[in-house]
Amino acid sequence: MNKLRAVSIGGYGHSVLVFDEMQTMQNVQLVGLAPAYAGEDISAFTNHPLCKGVAVYSDYKEMIKKTSADIAIISSRLDTISTVAIDAAKMGCHLICEKPLALSHKALDELYHVIKGSGVKLIAMLTMRDEKLFRAARQAYFDGLIGEAVLANGRKSYKWGSRPEWFGKKEYYGGTIGWVGIHAFDLINFITGLDVTSVAAMQGNFAHPDRKDCQDNCSICFSLSNGGHGDISIDLFRPEAAPTHGDDFIRIVGTRGVLEVRGNTGKCQVINEKGSFDTVLPEKGRMFEDFMLSIPKNSDVTIGMRQAFILTDVCLLARDSADNNVFVKVDLDKWRF
Repeated sequence: MNKLRAVSIGGYGHSVLVFDEMQTMQNVQLVGLAPAYAGEDISAFTNHPLCKGVAVYSDYKEMIKKTSADIAIISSRLDTISTVAIDAAKMGCHLICEKPLALSHKALDELYHVIKGSGVKLIAMLTMRDEKLFRAARQAYFDGLIGEAVLANGRKSYKWGSRPEWFGKKEYYGGTIGWVGIHAFDLINFITGLDVTSVAAMQGNFAHPDRKDCQDNCSICFSLSNGGHGDISIDLFRPEAAPTHGDDFIRIVGTRGVLEVRGNTGKCQVINEKGSFDTVLPEKGRMFEDFMLSIPKNSDVTIGMRQAFILTDVCLLARDSADNNVFVKVDLDKWRF
């Protein structure tokens, strides 16, 4: 079987996680790297061991054409994701995209129609569902250990650290709900299989005026597709001295018990009529390898295209809610492939 030919476009984000998986794959070859926009620094990616000796191009369209690329790995300043993805899809590339897929409803709609009409496949870089803790939580839920979910609580707490200047500009960054909160929405869906059907949010920048459009606190509540409810809190105030960059927490209250996943303890705990116990952790997932292996088989992967679009839409609607002080319904039927 001929190797799939992959190219990398952009210089910011989680492409290194894709590269890590590709290092042990025999059926995919990285054949080119290019910036997503003029002047972009892509050295963070070109310095990865996988990229040594790989050709660097100045124009990603020229790169796709010259390399006859099958897959485009797109991770850059967030406003460029949808534009570059549309270009690559029109040139026949399957897509591994940074999240969120778009920063506006118009851009998301355009990407959706191009993907739907092109026949290419897409996956978003929602990598937390590969982590052992959340895979264990999904298994516990679908094993019926807590019954049906009635309430979901999520927390994403990150260090502020060093953030690019463009994080402070809405037209480039979009918002913290889309960049950070999407992980919490995704994990709740991954663990329970439930979608968000309506959402309300508040957000603000309390203490970082140097990046005024990068919200450092967000609070979101929502309804679930089975009639349950949930909430998510996001903050960028985790102390720099904390042992990990993030403090992730997911709690699912079910009809027969409670499931809690605490990233800072590395444990997935079930509390039900049999008592309280920690679940056995499975192997870490490899979503990008699964995706690339699915291409020649024309099969689906754990996070399909539809879910990537739904999650992006939910985050955009939550941002709308925060901007306009309204409760917003989610149209799940809009995203069909």
